[in-house]
Amino acid sequence: MSDPTRPPPSVVVLLICDQIIDDRQTNKQSAIGLFNTVVVPRAPVRVHQMAVLVTLTEICGQSPLELRLVFDKDDRVLLRARGEVNAPNPLAMVDLVFTLRGVQLPELGQYAFELLCGSELLARRRFHVLQAQTPQQGGG
Repeated sequence: MSDPTRPPPSVVVLLICDQIIDDRQTNKQSAIGLFNTVVVPRAPVRVHQMAVLVTLTEICGQSPLELRLVFDKDDRVLLRARGEVNAPNPLAMVDLVFTLRGVQLPELGQYAFELLCGSELLARRRFHVLQAQTPQQGGG
């Protein structure tokens, strides 16, 4: 359990992308296919794969975290992942990778990934789901 008198971690990065590649030789991560918009033929839609990369610092002791996907129109929580994070010291940078498969997006509109520590919102990253434009049938 976290100590409520400790300050929450600081978010350095919150990215949404298609995938994160972890190079075991260099210990580096690459975010592939960063996006702010998902274009779909229609809704609802199931997104095969997406990833969220979060980098935290100023972690003081064991800190409970929750990543959730929210539909902005009605604040409906569509997905949540919970866990705890710790760091060897408060200056350490900790990368968290969330690989999400088969995410159901029920409607067109604005969504957001939110990162919370306990009940405190640390960061929010929005993205839009738009319908693809169909090509116009044209005459010569």
